[in-house]
Amino acid sequence: MAVGVALWLGVPSDNAQELYRAFVSQVCITTNASGGLVYKFFGNRDFIRKCAQEQGITNLAGLSLVFNRTANALQVVSGTNQVCTPLSFSGGVSLSNSNGTKVERLEFVYADGHTMADGTLKATERTFTSWGTNQFSAFQLTGRLQYALPAAGTNGPAIYTGSLFASSGFGFFFDHDFDLDSDRK
Repeated sequence: MAVGVALWLGVPSDNAQELYRAFVSQVCITTNASGGLVYKFFGNRDFIRKCAQEQGITNLAGLSLVFNRTANALQVVSGTNQVCTPLSFSGGVSLSNSNGTKVERLEFVYADGHTMADGTLKATERTFTSWGTNQFSAFQLTGRLQYALPAAGTNGPAIYTGSLFASSGFGFFFDHDFDLDSDRK
């Protein structure tokens, strides 16, 4: 597993989307045919593979998982073009410090375009400004996800729990995009 420094800065401008490299580490809990609980890692490359499969994309090169701050969503993109939105966030409560540089968020999670909430995201969002200029210089989001998906087709219900990290300009991530074609052993 490679560890890298994420240095992708989303530069805000009029009508521009603010995209920040994201890292998701969660566990998917399901049951097997004999009723036992099954725990499986589900992260960046799983979101990317699922999205690509749904969109009929066979070449995963160039696909990335990002947090789109403008849309308040986790998206799979090709460059800056949205391919799909696995998770979006809205509603709930946000509390901010007096200068708006730190926000505590408790929001609802909507998976795969659902209109009913599937769970929650508890996150801390921080924005940083350049010293002396008071201009935006960096963004960081660290949060805890928990949501459930109902049974669909031959798949039973599933519970997902884990962490979401998104950042610009700094922050360490496990880069799961480096080897999307190999299976995790």
